[in-house]
Amino acid sequence: MEQKLQERAEEYARVLTQAQRAAWRHAEREMFLVQEHSANQKYVRIIEDMGTGRNGSVHSFICTETGGVHKAGGWSSPARDRNGKVYPAKYNLLDDESFAALLFACVNTSGGYLYANAGIPTPPVDKTINDVIREIEETRIAREDASRKVFEESI
Repeated sequence: MEQKLQERAEEYARVLTQAQRAAWRHAEREMFLVQEHSANQKYVRIIEDMGTGRNGSVHSFICTETGGVHKAGGWSSPARDRNGKVYPAKYNLLDDESFAALLFACVNTSGGYLYANAGIPTPPVDKTINDVIREIEETRIAREDASRKVFEESI
């Protein structure tokens, strides 16, 4: 995999990890990783490591030839349509504009942003990715505070 693609895949995994930890307190040990690959592999996996030392689930695949990011269809390959063809990539790590949109979309770590019919978000001009992650963390804290308040009132 070329250097630029490798660096961007690692950045993608880093932002996924930050977003997961911001949204869920129990995700402190979880992280997304770019799995090691051999030179002849067409796809590289982005996996969710649950902190147990074993591989977790596959989040997405990156095509080593084109840089396209594909939704996972299972452990071994990207999602396919009913004719058995891999869905076209919605985001491309080698395209600067597409990569920026991917980083803002992936703060939703469920992977729904990779579906073909999901819209491509336009990155906000006045916010950085860290601002978005901070907002996610503030939302989580507010949600926990509201739950705690409801619980205390019920006692």
